[in-house]
Amino acid sequence: MRTQQTICFLLLPKVHLMDLSGPAQVFYEASNLGPARYTLTYCSTQRSVLSEQGLLFSQLTLPQEVTLKPGDIIVIPGIDFKSFTMGEFSSFIKTIRPWLKRNMEEGIQLATICSGSLILAEAGLLDGRRCTTHWKCIDYMQQRYPNVQVLSDRLYVEDGPIYTSAGMTSGIDMALGILERHHGPMVPARVAREMVVYARRNDTDTQDSIYLDYRTHFNPAIHRVQDYIVSNPSKNPTLDELASVGNTSTRNLTRAFRKATGHTIIEYKNTVKIALAKTLVHNADYTLDKVASLCGFESVRHFRRVWSKHNENSPGVFKREKV
Repeated sequence: MRTQQTICFLLLPKVHLMDLSGPAQVFYEASNLGPARYTLTYCSTQRSVLSEQGLLFSQLTLPQEVTLKPGDIIVIPGIDFKSFTMGEFSSFIKTIRPWLKRNMEEGIQLATICSGSLILAEAGLLDGRRCTTHWKCIDYMQQRYPNVQVLSDRLYVEDGPIYTSAGMTSGIDMALGILERHHGPMVPARVAREMVVYARRNDTDTQDSIYLDYRTHFNPAIHRVQDYIVSNPSKNPTLDELASVGNTSTRNLTRAFRKATGHTIIEYKNTVKIALAKTLVHNADYTLDKVASLCGFESVRHFRRVWSKHNENSPGVFKREKV
């Protein structure tokens, strides 16, 4: 029989839509795919809340009307950072703090996305705990809340009953991590596939990403080539094939790629492959041969050689350290 859990999203004025929709979709898909079963509810201190992007949420449940039990989760999506620094949420936090504190003490977990961690910090619920937040909020948070240990190089952090995550899409990674904690690796893997999440990131991953790095240039041909490499990590396309993707010559491609990214094409390809390998190596069902094959390496020996250029520890040690 599937257990029933409630995920209660606490919506503040000026809530960010992606911070809300990403995790909500994760738990929705998990409930549909099984064996997890989640009831999603949305609450606030007022019946209607206007998001930062202009979408109005109405007919919201009030906190005192929400019944939660141990194992349920209150999720706090991020809010407009500038408005927070100007004190616009002080009244809201004063009102909601006793409810959050009581629920946490009764075994309900708290989870924040992006700047949502500022709400818990201001409420004093992060004192003495480790957390993370959007990179843009880190310096402010470290200065304003000295009793909170803010980690700048993590996608999400679990400290006791509290989860905190970095910016926006990392809320999806955190939600998938919560699923794995509750149901094992297969449920989040199925959800990630359903949501077409290219590569699941772990809590120990940094807020930097090869899938986003080296993309600040304005060369559309190089962007197309990078997109192809990221989307096909198991393939080893030739220079001619990549030049065709970029609709350019091989000579121009190699020159332009290095100029735009600061790396050769082979360096970029291997970095993408190793980023994927770091995710796949956590799968208990995958041997190193399987990981090497999925990442497009010729052999385990080739995989180990390239891995050693990017990591101090072997794949086996890396896997044990991240468990």
